[in-house]
Amino acid sequence: MDEAFAHLDGNENKGGKRGLVPPDGGWGYLVAIGVGFTFMLGFGSSNAFGILFNNFFLEQGSTSGLPLVIGVYNGALSIAGFLGGIALKKYSFRQVGFFGVGLFVIGDILTIFVQKTYQLVFTFGVIRGAGFGVMIPVSFTAFNCYFTKKRTAMMSANQMMSSMASISFPVLVTYMLSEYGFRWTLTLIMALDLHLVFAMLVMHPIEWHLIKSPEELTTKCDVLNVKKNEYDNYDEFAVRMLTSDDQSVEIKDTKVGTKVRKHESVQKSILKVIYRNVEFDLLKDPRFVSTLVGLGFAFVSDVTYLAMEPVLLFSYNFTEIQVATCVMVGAISDLFARFSLAVFTYFYVVDSRTLFFAGTCVTIFLRVALVSSSEIWFVFGITAISGLVRCTVQVLFPLVLAAAAPDRFPAALALHILFSGVLMLLADPLIGVLYETTGSYFYCFLAMSFCCAICVVLWTTEYIMYRRKKRRT
Repeated sequence: MDEAFAHLDGNENKGGKRGLVPPDGGWGYLVAIGVGFTFMLGFGSSNAFGILFNNFFLEQGSTSGLPLVIGVYNGALSIAGFLGGIALKKYSFRQVGFFGVGLFVIGDILTIFVQKTYQLVFTFGVIRGAGFGVMIPVSFTAFNCYFTKKRTAMMSANQMMSSMASISFPVLVTYMLSEYGFRWTLTLIMALDLHLVFAMLVMHPIEWHLIKSPEELTTKCDVLNVKKNEYDNYDEFAVRMLTSDDQSVEIKDTKVGTKVRKHESVQKSILKVIYRNVEFDLLKDPRFVSTLVGLGFAFVSDVTYLAMEPVLLFSYNFTEIQVATCVMVGAISDLFARFSLAVFTYFYVVDSRTLFFAGTCVTIFLRVALVSSSEIWFVFGITAISGLVRCTVQVLFPLVLAAAAPDRFPAALALHILFSGVLMLLADPLIGVLYETTGSYFYCFLAMSFCCAICVVLWTTEYIMYRRKKRRT
């Protein structure tokens, strides 16, 4: 029996038997904890990347390699996450998850011994990034299968765990660097990451824990509804991957033709697999393309900013504890904004696209403002405001994408994964080249503002054209 799905016939209520449904608790609580640890460990050290590797890049003679590593990391994460979602159609949660953990930990181990930037690109960027990418669809697919009514509450708890990691890891990494040095800090991080084995170990197939329903219900779990994005980046994956309602998860019967598909897949190239699992006809819609491109560039700006801000602060001669505190302030602001947005949207309906657009407009100026002064209180203030605004970009992303393709969200998400992954692979190294050429972080952060401006210009143009068409009709 394929563990990646709960193979349950929706019409199995014959002979007076009641249907089976997810436990909405029970073993699901362990799954939720496993998901929380996955994102705490996955995002925690990544968010502290600039602090952790600042001296390493200085020893190499330049910090221009930092955006290259981050670009490769996020590109590998996105593409591996997409392929991991496809793998779940054939293999169990734990089979795919352990493969991801293996890559992640191997990347950690190899990173301990790196001496050059190109080695870090391969160990941290490619191997570690791909490992985390593979674990993300496993985590959210399992979570989505185990919870229905309690999904929102449990995911909120997971969001809190992930946010706490973003807040605490910069300070923790700073402490370990001062006490144990660079190599031993990497070793300790590797030891922490080994706990991901236990996180994946609890990802049991849902059919092991189904319970009898008090009503005759059809239980379904659609893996495609929780494909990994990217994105991204983004402790933000929770809100991206899960549907916004509390309906029962879907369980599809994939027994028929499974063996045939297994034999076929061996002979397929990765490109053919991608082509078969991505609905490229969505690109025929100009409004969807505008949304896709705008979101992609906004995410490039956001991810690159998180990685490069610590390096910028070090160039201002901030101490390690000042840099860690500043990063922590941004994370706390982001957490506060998420909570406030959740409360506000509970009582009032907001236009997600408009709020996302407004946040992106403000971000254009915040990126430039950060490099306009090195006064510590000014930098702390800009970082705090950036944390507040970042919430509008990250949290509202799935709603904007869903509005662009309301009936085909999984397909839209798959396209976003591929586009964002390729864009990060191209854009982040170019930002590194920009620093190498100019020797100034001002132009790097100006390039991040330019990425946001692309989103603003595209959506403004689309709005004007669409409004004209609407008037004519």
